[in-house]
Amino acid sequence: MARPHVRISALLAAMGAALPLVAQVPAHASALPVFSSCQDVRRTNPIARDGTYLLINNGNVFTAYCHNMATTPSEYITLARTGQDVNFSQYTAGGASPGTNVRTAFTRLRVDPRTLTVDIGDLTFASSTGSLRHGSTTVTSMPYGAAMACNGRADGRGNIDLRDTPFRVNDTFVTGGNVPSGSASVSARNQVVGLLGGGYCGWITSAPAMYNPFNPGPGTPHIELRCARNGVILSGDQICVRLNNGAPVTTQVRQQGSQGRVIVQYGDRAVAVLGSDGQVRSLG
Repeated sequence: MARPHVRISALLAAMGAALPLVAQVPAHASALPVFSSCQDVRRTNPIARDGTYLLINNGNVFTAYCHNMATTPSEYITLARTGQDVNFSQYTAGGASPGTNVRTAFTRLRVDPRTLTVDIGDLTFASSTGSLRHGSTTVTSMPYGAAMACNGRADGRGNIDLRDTPFRVNDTFVTGGNVPSGSASVSARNQVVGLLGGGYCGWITSAPAMYNPFNPGPGTPHIELRCARNGVILSGDQICVRLNNGAPVTTQVRQQGSQGRVIVQYGDRAVAVLGSDGQVRSLG
């Protein structure tokens, strides 16, 4: 697949040494590889630090938080709304599962930069409370976008809230387990999903249904995301653009104070300013 048209001044090569851009911009320009992943950023700049970077992959231009840049870089979406009562998954204790409610709350979501699919089992930026027994298994954590109970009712709770980010849910939700029940209430233009799930034992997750979705591990791609709507979406310090109207993504180097900056434009609109280290400095 052809990559989006991106031209970056050869001066940006100084980024590889993490040095400030100088005022003199050479007359010639050359194309550098598009950063399609955090690993791509690290290959260009081996001393790149953890932070927010602009990626272009599979027709999307979006910001991602790059984690573990010194070793094994990986991409995360930063959630704007966080806390114990938002962006959480819960296995409600009771019935055949005695103990205390197990609730896992998330602040960032691991995503595949090619598909924007969430790895719901990655708990790097999540915290869990509670403990219960499911048969002979002690349950201490839940994956993102799930709700479960084992008391014959849909008492499991879950919440997805992507408001104030430029992403939306592009998936359906189904129940699973023994005598399952539950529902998914979608609102805010597919940015909010309220989950109820249960049975004896039963749960609700994104499709396809998972088996016993508790104590998850990384490597569980399951919830598909999309840009919140067609065009340029600026939300807080994040952006998601779907390149679907033929407008090119272009860049130019400008001097701002004592530092050089790379201005990223989508068509005739400036959408991001990058520093000499490649990290996003501002949007819009």
